[in-house]
Amino acid sequence: MQINNNKIFIRMQNIVPMFPFLFILAMLILHLAMPTKTFSKEERRYLGQWPSFNTEKVLNGSYKNQVESYFSDQFPFRNFWVHIKENSNQILNEK
Repeated sequence: MQINNNKIFIRMQNIVPMFPFLFILAMLILHLAMPTKTFSKEERRYLGQWPSFNTEKVLNGSYKNQVESYFSDQFPFRNFWVHIKENSNQILNEK
């Protein structure tokens, strides 16, 4: 009986560390598969879009800022994560 428990424990030790990697991989696949949104009803604002490449934008740093805005606005299940952050901030600020 003890040997079976040890095998299960060892197997779980090998599987559990893979969860963060699988989560990141799933988010990448979802990001590539989901369509780009232009407007957020919840925030009432236009979301960042993929910028057109321009050497001048790259040199002055605005291209990097636009790409960063695109990735932060087009993150898969973004509204879900924003609601979790808002709720956790409300809970932590109430204490």
